[in-house]
Amino acid sequence: MDLFEQTANQMVLYHLRTSWLNIAKVFNDKASLYNGTISMAFVLMAIYEEDGVPVTKIAPRIGMEPNSLSRTLNSLEESKAITRKQDENDQRKVLVFLTPEGKKLRKIALKTVFDLEKKITENLTPKQLKAFSEVIEQVTVSLEEFKNVLEK
Repeated sequence: MDLFEQTANQMVLYHLRTSWLNIAKVFNDKASLYNGTISMAFVLMAIYEEDGVPVTKIAPRIGMEPNSLSRTLNSLEESKAITRKQDENDQRKVLVFLTPEGKKLRKIALKTVFDLEKKITENLTPKQLKAFSEVIEQVTVSLEEFKNVLEK
């Protein structure tokens, strides 16, 4: 094992990154069967209100940058998975609705998420899950603290 591998294997950040890349690859492989991406799947999962969801609420729900969201919404609209309409009560707002095709794809995305969640957690004890949650919570706190230092 070289010095990089030794160092990387001791870093929480390295393990978070490689785990996420592996998760994204599994999702993208599944999504590609439906001409989609993991980003499209997460957007579809974030649209669950029957009376539409404002575009401005989608990105915060899934931690996506607005520019990426715009491209993803355009792709979903081109593939007939969503439609966008002006809010009748507030012309400044645009609401996003799932089409029947979008609802079908959303169901597949949700099943994939829950199947993977089950696979990841089925061999973990409640104690391990609790410890994992505590670590992830601390990672979130540390990220916020780090962002605040960078912004100063």
